[in-house]
Amino acid sequence: MSAASIADVYRALCDAFPLAWAEEWDAVGLRVGDPTWPSSRALVTLDANAGALARAVAARCDLIVTHHPPFLEPLATVTPDSASGALALAAARSGVAIVSMHTNLDRSPAGAEALPRRLGLRIVGALESPVAGLPADVRMGRLCQVPPTSLAAFAASVGSTLGVQPRVWGAAVTRVSTIAVGNGSVRSLIPAALAAGADVLLGGEVRYHDALDAVGSGLAIIEAGHDATEWPMVALLAAVVRSVLGDHAVVEEPASVGWWTAKGE
Repeated sequence: MSAASIADVYRALCDAFPLAWAEEWDAVGLRVGDPTWPSSRALVTLDANAGALARAVAARCDLIVTHHPPFLEPLATVTPDSASGALALAAARSGVAIVSMHTNLDRSPAGAEALPRRLGLRIVGALESPVAGLPADVRMGRLCQVPPTSLAAFAASVGSTLGVQPRVWGAAVTRVSTIAVGNGSVRSLIPAALAAGADVLLGGEVRYHDALDAVGSGLAIIEAGHDATEWPMVALLAAVVRSVLGDHAVVEEPASVGWWTAKGE
C-alpha cells in the first residue's frame, strides 16, 4: 500500500463536507501546504494557530486539520509581520500542511447535529431555511425538544456538560421545552429560531443588542462560548482523517476553552 498524501486526506474531508456547503465569505480547504506532500500523522483540533503548529511539530505531524481556518482574509504578504503570515510561513517551513473545514462542516448534517447530540437533546428538524442548490438536510442549526424545565435548569445542564458557565439572557424561571441550537456565533439564526417558536436559542455567542431584541421577542439566549459549542466538530474531522491515515496516526486534541470567568469580591 502506497503512502498517503495531503491530497488523500483533503479529498476525504471534501467528500464528507463539500466546500460548496460553506458560506461565500469563508476560507475553507487547504490553507497552507502542497497537496503532493506525503502525510503520515495529523493533529486534529479546533483552531489553527501558533500553539497548534508547535504541538503538531512536537508530535511529528505533517498535517493539521482544524474547524477554524488560520486566516479568513487573503494574505497580502507571507512574512512574520502579521500573526497569520507568520503562521503560514512557519507551517510551510516545517513541512506542515493546514486544512480547515469551517461553515461547510457547520452546515453538514453531522456538524449541525454534533452539539445537540453531545447535549443529549432530541432533534426534531433543521433550523436554517433551505439553501438553494444544496441538499434539504444541509442547513445550519437544529430545532430540538426537551422535557419542560426552567431556563435556569436547562442552562445549568448545558454548562455542566460542556464544562463552562454560560451567559443567559431571559428570566431564570422561564419554562422551556423547544430549543434552537447552533454552533459558534448564532446571531444569524435568531429569526429562524423565532419563526420556529423556540423558547431559547443556544449557541456560542450573539451580539448584545441582538440578545436584547431576542429576549424582547420572547426568545431566551444561552451563550455557552464559541469554542465550547464547536469542540464536538473535532471528533467528526478526526474520524474522517482516521479513515485515511489509520487510528494510530491521528492526534485528536481534547476539548478546552480559551477563556475564563472572574467573580468579583
